[in-house]
Amino acid sequence: MHRKFSLLLLPMAILLCSAVLDAQVHRSIEGRRARRTPDFELYGGYSYVLHSLDHTNQNLVASGMNGWDASMKVPIIGSWLGFKGDVSGSYRNDNPNFSPKAYFFLFGPQVSLHVGRSTLFAHGMIGSAHLNQEAIPDLRSDNVIAVAAGAGLDAGFSRHWAWRVTGDLYNTDFHSTDKNVNEILNSNGRICTGPVFRF
Repeated sequence: MHRKFSLLLLPMAILLCSAVLDAQVHRSIEGRRARRTPDFELYGGYSYVLHSLDHTNQNLVASGMNGWDASMKVPIIGSWLGFKGDVSGSYRNDNPNFSPKAYFFLFGPQVSLHVGRSTLFAHGMIGSAHLNQEAIPDLRSDNVIAVAAGAGLDAGFSRHWAWRVTGDLYNTDFHSTDKNVNEILNSNGRICTGPVFRF
């Protein structure tokens, strides 16, 4: 009788231990997920284009356009590789006769490295750029292919919120019909900053 009772108790003890261990593992995984920053990112902020448009002495590259930038990143492979869509606008209003407006629509991969609540990232994007035709006389095309490459830091101050600082190198190829002026907007730098919501 005692032996039968022991044989019955042994599988029950194994099942109980298994259930306790499973609960511990599940709690540990849930705890790690709760501490980890979410993989989706929504950003919006201020941007400054370091090189922009001017039309002095047939040299149309000069500095200074303020604007905005917005982007969203969705994860592809875990938290380190995502797909990013970026939209931005840049404006210059200091000259009533010359007020260019440039818009960028870009998409591409972003690689991220999470350090606690903060994230270091690098991205490469391709898309289109639009320049208003009133900005430059004899503008041949106002829509061209644009490429951007850059990196940045999301300084996290909570699990869902961070502050972003990023820098990009733009490359576009707008042209004028004036044979003395060829490329009018190319290899522009941009810096951006603003809040990031992670969900």
